[in-house]
Amino acid sequence: MNEFILDDLMNSQQIVIAMLRISAEDPSARVGAWDLRDIAAHLAASERDCYVPRIRAIAAGEDPSFGVFTNDDTDFSGIHLDDALEEWIATRTMLIGYVRTLDEDQRTELTGHHEKHGHVTVDGYLEIALKHDRDHLSGLERLAGELTH
Repeated sequence: MNEFILDDLMNSQQIVIAMLRISAEDPSARVGAWDLRDIAAHLAASERDCYVPRIRAIAAGEDPSFGVFTNDDTDFSGIHLDDALEEWIATRTMLIGYVRTLDEDQRTELTGHHEKHGHVTVDGYLEIALKHDRDHLSGLERLAGELTH
């Protein structure tokens, strides 16, 4: 069982949250079209509405098919940064706890089909989640560089 991916997911989340909190000291901070609250709410919603149900469906042996998930047009204006981060932390903690209950076959043999990524296992979907974290981290690192100049 690949425990490294679970550790990487926890660590990447902590780094993204730290970068969001540091950047939040500047109320005008934005990454592209999104302010920091939008990014935090997007991450929480992606975890809740995409990763959790899709990983559960794969692990249940449903052989699900998935399109590309997007919540880019969602209005996150009623959500506070800290509330979104708390939700994201809780959902990721729950997801990692759930994945730890799965056996090797559920994590590495059962698959779903993703229109962009092809056949994907639970561990493969965790890799997608990690890449998503890292994509947002990259934007936050660029922002931090801009804020310090």
